[in-house]
Amino acid sequence: MTQLRLHGDLSYCKVDGHLIFLDIQNDRYFRLADYLESALVTCLDGGDGPESSIRRLIDEKILVDGPGDSGHASSSFPKAPMRSAMEEAAHAERTSIGVVLDTLAIVCSTQLQLKTRGLKKALGGLLALRSQRSSRLSTSRHGESLALEAAAAFRRARPYVPIDTCCLLDSIAMVRFLASRELHADLVFGVTAAPFSAHCWAQCGTTVLNDALGHVLAHTPIRVI
Repeated sequence: MTQLRLHGDLSYCKVDGHLIFLDIQNDRYFRLADYLESALVTCLDGGDGPESSIRRLIDEKILVDGPGDSGHASSSFPKAPMRSAMEEAAHAERTSIGVVLDTLAIVCSTQLQLKTRGLKKALGGLLALRSQRSSRLSTSRHGESLALEAAAAFRRARPYVPIDTCCLLDSIAMVRFLASRELHADLVFGVTAAPFSAHCWAQCGTTVLNDALGHVLAHTPIRVI
């Protein structure tokens, strides 16, 4: 029997008893009709859903043939955040022109990538950069401290960039800013259901780098980069 799995561009989470999906290829969130959602859950759990429903899921490229990690497992998500770097008192520091120029370049190039290449390729570029610039220091306690300092420098410089703020743009840009300094942060996508809203943020360990803790905790993670 053919083995089916969720398409690699899709991830999902359960909110209020229903599945919400993120499609990074088409940069959209969506829900399935109840009968298709039920068939999908049965299939992913190793059961046999109604043939007509499974065929519909295959035709819509939600299910595809072959083994593989679809990247939606909750075990791949970072630990639940416990603190916000933005909300903790910090000594004010001057922002250097070098950091402002670096932030300007990264925000502008990230915006261009999202507009011209789309979300999937922008995320692929982010993964490639982080892989190339990865460092053992990133996962150490000292590395986390440096990541928080670098994130603070990015936040201080961001108001000097004449581009409207946006959680997707700024979170990708911040993760790229840290990666260029051989520091690791996760890019987390989250959703709420009633009413629906989508959000993303940068996170290092259990620390949110660019948002308030309460706002982030109101969202259920759906994908992590």
